[in-house]
Amino acid sequence: MCSPANLDLCDADKKAQIETFMALSSDELAAKIKEKTDEQAALEETFKTEVKALQSKYESLQKEKEDGLKAVKDSGLGLMTSVQAHKKKVKSEL
Repeated sequence: MCSPANLDLCDADKKAQIETFMALSSDELAAKIKEKTDEQAALEETFKTEVKALQSKYESLQKEKEDGLKAVKDSGLGLMTSVQAHKKKVKSEL
């Protein structure tokens, strides 16, 4: 596996990257590591926030749909389809 201890296993890009990091002081390397871990944390936080917003929107749309379907059914849809079926049955019996 490519690593500072096994540079011979690294491709040219990784080898150059390792050499750049090896040239940094311990404090500089620690600062770069903190910068990247903070960047990761910010990305995770953005993801969690956006997923929460999507979940909230989904729940809102789900309730809106359920309320709308109930209103349609309560407006007589079931009775209308029953009447329609009855009329077809009566018509076919004649």
